[in-house]
Amino acid sequence: MAPHHIRKYQDQDREAVVDMFTKGTLHHFPYAFFYLLKQPRSFLLLLGVPGALFLGSGSLLLSLLALPGLLAFLWLLARYPFSWYIDNALSTDMKDINKFYLSDRGSCFWVAESEGQVVGMVGAYPAQKTLIAQKCLEMLHLSVRQEYQGQGIAQSLTKTLLQFAQDQGYNAVVLRTLFYNYPAQRVYEKLGFWKSHEAFDSLKWRVVAIPFFYYEYSVPSSL
Repeated sequence: MAPHHIRKYQDQDREAVVDMFTKGTLHHFPYAFFYLLKQPRSFLLLLGVPGALFLGSGSLLLSLLALPGLLAFLWLLARYPFSWYIDNALSTDMKDINKFYLSDRGSCFWVAESEGQVVGMVGAYPAQKTLIAQKCLEMLHLSVRQEYQGQGIAQSLTKTLLQFAQDQGYNAVVLRTLFYNYPAQRVYEKLGFWKSHEAFDSLKWRVVAIPFFYYEYSVPSSL
């Protein structure tokens, strides 16, 4: 297990951070695709369309040729929310990380460094919309390079953020994660987060039937 340390983001980290963010987000996409394939409506599409073509044309070949096209459609459909999420983040909060996260005391962005390279990251920003009427900090973009996962880096980044929340006087930390992201959920629950509710983040995710788990953490008083 390689040692690591946590520090604030610097401009020279941008290329590594963007690469890690993009690859880390797309890493979840295959799971979403296979989950979508298991949905009843996908079965209906994959069986119904070829069946209708066969009944209409009498051609088994035509109905079989429709399957690759339908699978490609479902592949693109499942990928779209992830691609949109990446593009949106890179044009908003991650467009200028220093300006968005490090220009105010109430927000921050950290990276984990190991063996001279950036291998993890997490952002913290005041929550804009929550179900609880408290001063909340939102955890954003927690990610660790695949080859460094399982070494406690995600836990170190999360602990750093929780200490920051306490130092800044926040009452709670909130986050959301894909419902099948079990490794992340184990980290959160180990550190004292609990699942507050489950919901679709937007229509894009509802279309592919992928909900998010929303987690909360009560920040202990620093007094």
